[in-house]
Amino acid sequence: MMHFQDKYNEDLERLQRCDIHYVTPDLRIIPFCAFNVIPEWYRDRIQKKYSITVEEWEEREGVKLEDGLYRGLMRRGAGDELAAGCAKSQMFHDAAQATM
Repeated sequence: MMHFQDKYNEDLERLQRCDIHYVTPDLRIIPFCAFNVIPEWYRDRIQKKYSITVEEWEEREGVKLEDGLYRGLMRRGAGDELAAGCAKSQMFHDAAQATM
């Protein structure tokens, strides 16, 4: 378990050992442990520089963001094979049907 870091208890040794990283749109690699330590150094600047609104993204991609949301399939009928477990997604079900 990792302890929370902020600008008052930043652990430089941990930052050097960090093995989880963010890759920014400009291809910089930032350790996860540093990304949120002082938000104005990394996170806030990157979000301000590269973020776009949902509406802008939908216009650029030509799809509605909501169309890609996962819809749980557990609430289907008791006889439905999809109701057997929440780990089965519609995509998995469709792929299994296509191979039959």
